[in-house]
Amino acid sequence: MRKEYIQLTRPIVIMFIILTGNLIALQHKLETKNIKIDVVLIANLLLFGVSMLNIWFQMKSLRNPNSAAVIRGLMAGTFIKLFVLAGAAMIYLVAAGQNRSVNSVFVAMGLYILYTWLEVRISLRLNPKK
Repeated sequence: MRKEYIQLTRPIVIMFIILTGNLIALQHKLETKNIKIDVVLIANLLLFGVSMLNIWFQMKSLRNPNSAAVIRGLMAGTFIKLFVLAGAAMIYLVAAGQNRSVNSVFVAMGLYILYTWLEVRISLRLNPKK
């Protein structure tokens, strides 16, 4: 299972590395558009961690003979990811006060969509049609 997990999560790891590299490389351009790089990098890290956990839980749910368990696992993982990012956004918006960057939150929401899309594609590869 470990080898399969590493193979399945490779696209998420590659996307995380590419996104992090691009964010760091484009830091000055993003800051001119009022996007705080620290906020986006933390959101990227949170989404990466939750996505990796979701794939792990989905692999475990595939062992369950109940076919609905896989769908419940996928939906629960998506909602957990949504609540983690929404909670982090709320904490950031309250803690930052007047120095907050709404554009950074919108970029983080875009990252949420990207990670969710990739996670669903990986989930579809987990249980191919027989």
